[in-house]
Amino acid sequence: MKRDTLIKNLRNKFNLNAVYSGEFYGDGSPDKGIWIRDNICKEETGWFDYADGTMNFDNVLNQYLNKHGWYTEPHDAETIMIYPS
Repeated sequence: MKRDTLIKNLRNKFNLNAVYSGEFYGDGSPDKGIWIRDNICKEETGWFDYADGTMNFDNVLNQYLNKHGWYTEPHDAETIMIYPS
């Protein structure tokens, strides 16, 4: 799945404020990632739990991302990035 499509789906399906990861870095970098700009731990994501890791944790969001060729990666405390696998 292309990044723009995934961002749209993350907003609509999971109620996440998903943006290009370059916004996180403040430089508009051409990074291929996505930054989740709000709390990722919510009912729509299957209560994504930062403490349980990201890539291998079995929740609704990771299942969706894995199915479409993406994975989650922690950047720092409560900051999650999404990258193509």
